[in-house]
Amino acid sequence: MFENQLISFFFYYYFFVSLFFSLVISSANIDAQSSYAYCPNSTCNGIQISYPFWRLDNYNASAPQYCGYKGFGINCSKDQLHPIIYLPDAFYVKNIDYNNYSLSLVDIDALYNAQCPRARHSLTLEKLPLSVSDSDSELSFYFNCTDPLPGALPAQCLKSGENMTYFYVDGAEPEDLKWFGICEEKVVATVTERRSFQKDNWIRAIGGGFVLDWRHAAECGQCEESHGRCGYNNSTRAFLCYCRDGTVKV
Repeated sequence: MFENQLISFFFYYYFFVSLFFSLVISSANIDAQSSYAYCPNSTCNGIQISYPFWRLDNYNASAPQYCGYKGFGINCSKDQLHPIIYLPDAFYVKNIDYNNYSLSLVDIDALYNAQCPRARHSLTLEKLPLSVSDSDSELSFYFNCTDPLPGALPAQCLKSGENMTYFYVDGAEPEDLKWFGICEEKVVATVTERRSFQKDNWIRAIGGGFVLDWRHAAECGQCEESHGRCGYNNSTRAFLCYCRDGTVKV
């Protein structure tokens, strides 16, 4: 009788252990398959959105974790006239080139005030895997200055009463420039167009935008070639590939 009880015990033990592990594996596969389903490509005003970018307006509990880099969310909501990315300030997404790993952006103010755009924030990339393109230039604006700045170019349309706004190209301002107490604010605008900036052609440059390189976030190609969908674990900062069969490859 004791032997029968022992056999019954081991039978039920192995049954429940097997059932437990099958449920764990099944749950993991469901999560992985769900992750695969969460990360489809989409378009936003003609701009293709795929890894390492993701739809901020389609936010759910898993999307930011699974579908792309933190900070690479693009807002395509109906109340936005243009796709917007926040770095952390708002920039209009003009184009994403997935072959050359480049992101073309325009200062949001240039969209709504094209005749005389006022750069309101310097570009801040912080720890994002983005870098300024070699083709870009920088225009350093000094707003509402009570006195002229040495060697600076005037931005005539930004004049406010008797105060003038000036700018320098690619850090051409003197190292000992004492603008505090003379000008109200300094903002560095990034532009792609390279030219001899005279008169008001800086307006066209800001309206044309600038380019960022996201090559450091470009480990997705091999995953997509195997018909997988790319993801990113924000906790471990590891690239993930979600396969159609429910497996996840790091």
